[in-house]
Amino acid sequence: MIAAIAATLIASGCSAGHAGPDTTAETQGRTQVLAEGTAALLEELDFSGTLLVSRDGDILLREAVTPPSLDTSDRVTPATRFPIASMTKSFTAALVLKLVDEGKLSLDQTLADLLPDFDAPYAGDVTLRHLLQNRSGIPHYIDIPGWFDNDVKRAFTEDSFLSTLAQLELKFPPGSDYLYSNVNYYLLAKVIDSYSGMDYETWLQTQILDPLGMDATSQLYDGADDLAVNYLKNDDGSYDVIPVVNPVLFRGTASMVSTVDDLQAWGEAIINGEIYSETAAAEAFNADTPMAWNVAELPADDGQTTGVIFYNGRLIGYLSLILLLPEEDGVIVVLNNNTAGYENMLGLATELAADYFGDAD
Repeated sequence: MIAAIAATLIASGCSAGHAGPDTTAETQGRTQVLAEGTAALLEELDFSGTLLVSRDGDILLREAVTPPSLDTSDRVTPATRFPIASMTKSFTAALVLKLVDEGKLSLDQTLADLLPDFDAPYAGDVTLRHLLQNRSGIPHYIDIPGWFDNDVKRAFTEDSFLSTLAQLELKFPPGSDYLYSNVNYYLLAKVIDSYSGMDYETWLQTQILDPLGMDATSQLYDGADDLAVNYLKNDDGSYDVIPVVNPVLFRGTASMVSTVDDLQAWGEAIINGEIYSETAAAEAFNADTPMAWNVAELPADDGQTTGVIFYNGRLIGYLSLILLLPEEDGVIVVLNNNTAGYENMLGLATELAADYFGDAD
């Protein structure tokens, strides 16, 4: 049904040729063959990372790729954990919406109501809804003075960081425009601390990770020392390995680590209606003002359309992407550790969608 998905999404991202050899992998006791275009794209990108495709809960592809250009001692496996960066926001949004469902929060509450100790001039104007939709007008981390100096990041404490955030000036009146900002979701984690009856990490564990059996998923700042090496690509094509400094600054916004298997469970649970109530799903997947997701309706070869939901993350060489096809009960996860580029990640995911769902009725 959706053979046209790749062409549609790649139009805003990256296109790849269809020359190159097939790739075969032994995974979970079955032989899996990557389609010609996908294999060529992986080779063209010099891609390092893991891939997973499932349909109706059945794993169709689960593969790890380490290119010859990287140190083979750092070879990834399908079970390797990767920082998923801003994909963290989708978990945080779901946790907040659960508190809304329970009547502990209202989407129209202001920051002044929610976090009275957060003394920002805009606190009385920014609502919980604005934060979730990235429509608060609060700047992104890059507007923090000295943000790209690791010594500055390293010196922040929780109190000094919150004080710095409170001094940022709004880019526009809340609700009037969209601006992607980590600050929104960092503050949402603080809201969860205050209203869930436990800290953000425990609320995440009890509400999502434990019920879904996501045992490999945790926080970057909780001793995650078994991760894929992050190869940050330089302009000349060489790589540097650069650590993430003071990762607790990304709490709630870009702090989680996971695997393709755990993220497949997360995607499947979303499709099956286990994460969002009907009311919450209407907010999270509103095509005009989604909450930590991108929502698209794509044309198919038969003249109909199919809906896709996707989100990504990027952090110092690491990239993550999850793409859901609810009508096909399809989940695609791509994790990368050598700076493949978001457009290329989207191109790869859509190639996989065409490979595995292009013949759906």
